[in-house]
Amino acid sequence: MSLLLGLDTTQIILICLIAVLLIAYPILMVTKNKKENQRITEQTNSLKRGDKVLTTSGVYGKIIDIKLEGTSKQITIETGSGNYKSYMTIDAYAIYSVIKDEIPVAKDITKAEEIAEDKKEEAKETESKEVAKTEEKPLEEKKPVKAKAKKKENKKA
Repeated sequence: MSLLLGLDTTQIILICLIAVLLIAYPILMVTKNKKENQRITEQTNSLKRGDKVLTTSGVYGKIIDIKLEGTSKQITIETGSGNYKSYMTIDAYAIYSVIKDEIPVAKDITKAEEIAEDKKEEAKETESKEVAKTEEKPLEEKKPVKAKAKKKENKKA
């Protein structure tokens, strides 16, 4: 206790902060791991035939068969298409994610398409500017026209 009395307040605060972090870090890691394990377990239990999946090794496939072998769940997936189909049997925990059909596939845009879209946007902007100018022009034109008419009347008189 006499050691703590010799420290100033900033050192005591620093020691308390380090102690709190050393206690909080493992607790946070355990809760994070529990959530991740629960997500993986739910995903594994919800697998069914016809699901499109991505494995942890980066292989895309479609579930063909599900077998329970003792305590493990083995899944047969079909990879490839057409004449290049192949089948793999993997553990259910090797599935990284299930791919939903509802998610739209990203559109592959080439440079030419980007330029065409930019030109369309520029055309829309110029049209809107022209419309704004044509709305302003009649008001501006009326004033000079009246002034010209008055000058002609003055010259005639």
